[in-house]
Amino acid sequence: MKTRLITAAVGIVIAITVFLLSEMDSIVMNIAITLVSAVMCSEFLSAKKLHKNLWIFLPCILFGALIPLLSYSGLGLIPFFVFTLYICVFAIKTYTSVPLDDIIFAYFGVTVLSGSMALFTLRACALNYHPSFWAVLILGVPWIADSAAYFIGNAVGKRKLSPVISPKKTVEGALGGVLCATVSPFLFAFVFMLIYGNTLITWWVLPIIGFVNAILSIVGDLLFSVVKRSCGIKDFGSVMPGHGGLLDRFDSVILCVPVVYMISQYVTIIT
Repeated sequence: MKTRLITAAVGIVIAITVFLLSEMDSIVMNIAITLVSAVMCSEFLSAKKLHKNLWIFLPCILFGALIPLLSYSGLGLIPFFVFTLYICVFAIKTYTSVPLDDIIFAYFGVTVLSGSMALFTLRACALNYHPSFWAVLILGVPWIADSAAYFIGNAVGKRKLSPVISPKKTVEGALGGVLCATVSPFLFAFVFMLIYGNTLITWWVLPIIGFVNAILSIVGDLLFSVVKRSCGIKDFGSVMPGHGGLLDRFDSVILCVPVVYMISQYVTIIT
């Protein structure tokens, strides 16, 4: 527990530093998201030991970084198309030597992870307008849901949510996590207004984002738990002592990013 808390504290300091710097120039946020995407792709591939095949590993890491990086300039679809073409050619060329399951696993991972991070970039860095607000909204809801589910589940949890995939998760913890995550965007927006002053928030949409993303954070967490179980590993990495790898922290975020992005295309959340 002590190691987890220390790692969390260091992570919060790093995150706040990135958020503050990104308010001066959103390219800071873009670079941070790109690095996170590359590391997560690396951890995902290493789970299946695909880091041993450099013809899969290196292109996946390259495109896992380029897709969110170039999305900042509106060119994200170009590396995505090139990556898809490369995977197709690679599958044909190595038909007898590389299992198709490994190639599909790699393509799935890079597409889902870098695609989500590309939408993160498109939303948080758009027009260089308060990227820290979007980052906190995107990351905060699933992380609040996860933390609240952990503590509430330990305190009062009795019924297992998914005993085979994730035996420590409980129904009571999940419900508590959803409740806390639903109201958490109000806290984020209130603190943001105290810091930056002249901003207008569309308050009614915040609990919708909180509730939907709380549900999706559980789905994302369970999905990547399935991947870990199928690969026979406990954590995706060890870059965050006590927590595992970056993907172990961001797995609940992956499915939430598209929701915030899509809602923001139809509702002006902050002005």
